[in-house]
Amino acid sequence: MYAYAGNVGHLMQHWTLCELLVTACRHNTRGLNFIDAHAMAPLANDRQHEDARFDRVRDRLPGQPGSVYERAWHHLAPNGGGYPNSAAFVNAVWERDLSLLLCEVDDATCDALAPWLQCVDKTENCRATKLCRGDWRNRFAEGLPSPTEAGLEDDALTLVTFDPYMYNKRRRVRHPNQGNLYPEDVKMAMRAMDRLEGGVLLQLSTYSANDGNSQGAVIASVNSVLASNGFTLFAVMWVNRAMMSLVYARNVSWGAELTDLPSRFTAWLAAV
Repeated sequence: MYAYAGNVGHLMQHWTLCELLVTACRHNTRGLNFIDAHAMAPLANDRQHEDARFDRVRDRLPGQPGSVYERAWHHLAPNGGGYPNSAAFVNAVWERDLSLLLCEVDDATCDALAPWLQCVDKTENCRATKLCRGDWRNRFAEGLPSPTEAGLEDDALTLVTFDPYMYNKRRRVRHPNQGNLYPEDVKMAMRAMDRLEGGVLLQLSTYSANDGNSQGAVIASVNSVLASNGFTLFAVMWVNRAMMSLVYARNVSWGAELTDLPSRFTAWLAAV
């Protein structure tokens, strides 16, 4: 059994991810170098929470007209059983050349990811797949593959996603939670991205404001690291005072088009 939250946080995270993919396709991006720090299982089936809005979206799939996210969810879990991970959504939505680098700390989840990746690797548009077992920090410390190293054109887009329990702005925590994200982690991630040519999108989702981590404080903390590394914050999606998803871009000429994501997400969620 592979766990998933099954709450509105998933709606926020993956509606945003799918819209990022659609926007990139609209700009004739030929390839996608997808890197996920918290991969999860391709299809999780052990739900951890109850959430009425999540249920309403699931129960009416394929959902609202024009919702790429809902159509993809329906395709990946047609009977409403279980929930797909980010890589599954990417594979379902992205129709051009693709590479996947997935990091996952849980051994059992890795055992589920491995055969799924083998299947994806055999598809026509897949150029490379890699499963990294263990803490994502270990793989990022080695540096991340550029699009060309992943078998893509040098102008392919790189999309990096972080899905920790929460972002904690406190520095040099004596006993850090491996499942959280800290300023030192973001700095290390920036070093890992130094070699990435072409455009880079970064999506960071966080689900708690505990320990003094208000959303405003989190945004300020992340901005202080990413802005100095050439990233611009283009969109913030949130569903309450605890959960939000941040979208940053570097060397993406169409980044300004992402600024309408929050209003469109709010309208979509209001119709649920």
